[in-house]
Amino acid sequence: MPRSVLALERDLFFAVKIRDTLRHLALETIVVRDVVGFSQALAGSGSAQESPALAIVNIALPGVAWDEAIRLARQHGLPVLAFGPHVDLEARTKALEAGAQRVVSNAKLSSSLIGLVQELLASPSKDTTQRAAEAEET
Repeated sequence: MPRSVLALERDLFFAVKIRDTLRHLALETIVVRDVVGFSQALAGSGSAQESPALAIVNIALPGVAWDEAIRLARQHGLPVLAFGPHVDLEARTKALEAGAQRVVSNAKLSSSLIGLVQELLASPSKDTTQRAAEAEET
C-alpha cells in the first residue's frame, strides 16, 4: 500500500497540483475541504489503512480552523507543511505556533513541492521549523 499525504485544501487547482506532483513520489493524496474531514481522515487511518505520512495545510482558507488541523496532525505525529500567501505574516506565525514544521508561500509550494515533501519525510521527528519568513520569489 502506498504511503499517503493528507491535504487540507479547497482550491481545485492546488488540490490537483498536489495530487499530481506527489504521485511522482508514489504518494497517495487524500484531499479534504474542512477540519471535520481532516479529523475523520486522521481517525480513519487505523489498522485497516496506513496512516498518512505528512499533512499539507492551506493557511488561507476563510472560515476554516486550519490551525486546529495543524494541531491535530501534530497530535498524530505527522509533520506539517503549511502554505499560503507570502504577504500574510500573521497566518505564517499562527501556523508555526500551531506546530507546522515549514510554512511556505503558494509560489514556493508550486515550485518546490517535491523537495519540501522529501525533506519533511526524511526527518519527520526532527524539528525543522522555519521561524523566519523565507525570501521567496513571487
